[in-house]
Amino acid sequence: MLANLSDTFLAGATAKSLGASQLFLASWWDELWWGGKTGQSNFAAGTDAVFFYIFWVSVAFFALLMFLMVLWAFQYRRKAGTHAPVSNSHNTKLEIAWTVIPTILLGVMFVWGFKEYARQLVAPIDSEEIQVTASQWAWEWVYPNGATTLETEVIADATAPVFALPVGRPVKFIMSSTDVIHSMFFSAFRIKRDVFPNRYTVMWVEPQELTHRVLADANGKYIKLEPIDPANPGHYLTCTEYCGDQHSQMWARIVLLSPTDYEMWKAAQASTDDIDLKTLGEMLYATKGCNACHSVDGSAKTGPTWKGSWGTQRTFDDGTSAEMDINYVRQSILEPAAHIVDGFPNQMVSYQGRLTDREIRAISVFLKTLSSSKDDQQKAQEESDAEIAAKKAAAAAGGGE
Repeated sequence: MLANLSDTFLAGATAKSLGASQLFLASWWDELWWGGKTGQSNFAAGTDAVFFYIFWVSVAFFALLMFLMVLWAFQYRRKAGTHAPVSNSHNTKLEIAWTVIPTILLGVMFVWGFKEYARQLVAPIDSEEIQVTASQWAWEWVYPNGATTLETEVIADATAPVFALPVGRPVKFIMSSTDVIHSMFFSAFRIKRDVFPNRYTVMWVEPQELTHRVLADANGKYIKLEPIDPANPGHYLTCTEYCGDQHSQMWARIVLLSPTDYEMWKAAQASTDDIDLKTLGEMLYATKGCNACHSVDGSAKTGPTWKGSWGTQRTFDDGTSAEMDINYVRQSILEPAAHIVDGFPNQMVSYQGRLTDREIRAISVFLKTLSSSKDDQQKAQEESDAEIAAKKAAAAAGGGE
């Protein structure tokens, strides 16, 4: 019976199907609750319906109880010279009413809410799996083809990664944390799940409604993402578990693509061979979360600044020192606890298996460009250009055979 009631409430609460992406109570009401974003996933309609059912039941009882409290406070207030009336010891009908009615309403909340929760537990067998790593204070997604995003966007004065998802296809997130507890929340999709260290949690969704398209050249090569509606730049991914002082800057942008565009975008993110080392290093600085702890303008953060650091002597907390060169950079990335710069905490996680040798080299080239030495900057540019030239020469030689 309660299951049927929940289906009835769901049908009444949803004005149109999710395909139309319009729920009841849109416009200013939707703006109030969801920042103007109607639900854009397979879970949104049901989640919103349960949410608003609980909300309106709460509002109705709050209004009723507050009205009766104020009314009876005046009606039965003490009056001089008048004895207080004797209260009835009990009223069977009233007691039954205030027991049965809330029980039914709460039963609907439980059954309906559990049904919606249960839908989110088991992902379809054909779901695409994306590996998610959360760390202070960044998100990293690894797609099935090994790609990680190379695209970024400035959100609230912080550089954040841009991730893509396909419309109309289920996607499963397998999530873990490298440090503390985080929580991955997509407000437009109405889904959220905590992310823990030393274990995996799982969440899935099927996005609805395109936000972007892929622009390609005449040869079908990926160029960039373009919003379908300039007023809709995509959706937000946020962390909703306080995880440290930059918790509020742990953003990411989510764009929704057609399956064809999504595959093209993934392929473009997986191939970095055509990106010069200097540019790739700058991209990795933002997309791998280096910018969360290391500045490039000389300002102090959780870790030492990268500006002007190349070629300098680093003094460690054990009294030893070393010059920042390619070997130092490599060891710091793969074994960050090996040497701790004096005055900074030992809290960087290892990027072993998360960066290739070429990517580590790209970061070192980017560090050179931040050097105060013009010679270092020139060498970085030459190293970056030389690698691309060598690849072009190898490709030309291979094509001529």
